[in-house]
Amino acid sequence: MEFLSQFGMREWLIAGGLVLVLSVLIDGYRRMRSERRDNIKLSLGMGGGFDEDDQSPELPNGGARVIKRTDPIISDQGADDLFSTAPETSTELEHDQQDFDSSLAAVSEREIIVIHVRSNSSDGFNGSDLLQVLIACDMRYGDRDILHRHEHADGNGSLQFSLANMIEPGTFNIDDINTFRTPGVTFFMTLPGPKDPLTAFDCMIETANCLVSNLDATLLDEDHTGATQKSIKAYRSRVAQFSTMAEGDTA
Repeated sequence: MEFLSQFGMREWLIAGGLVLVLSVLIDGYRRMRSERRDNIKLSLGMGGGFDEDDQSPELPNGGARVIKRTDPIISDQGADDLFSTAPETSTELEHDQQDFDSSLAAVSEREIIVIHVRSNSSDGFNGSDLLQVLIACDMRYGDRDILHRHEHADGNGSLQFSLANMIEPGTFNIDDINTFRTPGVTFFMTLPGPKDPLTAFDCMIETANCLVSNLDATLLDEDHTGATQKSIKAYRSRVAQFSTMAEGDTA
């Protein structure tokens, strides 16, 4: 401590001044840090984009905060303009209505007569046996991989009716017909089609009955219930009525 005894008044004044300056600088620095923290807190409190209440209690330290999103700003083009399509004109609407009416008319002008023949055997029909009876009834394998009967025995003339496999997709594997099996088959006749619809219908029923009598099977109506004489007469009436209507339209 001997060096302190060598300090005079001048040295003590200088030292005191330095201490005072340091105190002022430290106080100023402390005030600046304090004001900076207050400004940060003020920014957060005025909607800076984070919400203290959005902390997830399931994560350590509250987890990540969720940033609040604002609605997107749409430019001069309105939202309705962005998503709407141009309305149809009255001419376009009339054209669409005419197309719809034409489609309904096309459906109403067609009639499909359907009957089924189901095998009484749990193994179903054998393909070769089935084909043998059908060929004897003048049916021929052809278009769409199913069988058809035409007006003439040689396969010429108007199509009378067709026969499909009862199992989807309704086709027959003619290349493997000896091992082919199916629980049943479906006869169908489309009107207009045959030149003589009533004769075609009678031939279709006769062919179906040939399968019933030769292959131990059951004749079913379009709803897969047992066909009766009454239901067969109802089918024939539909064919006759459609034929009459068709003749009236062409007259």
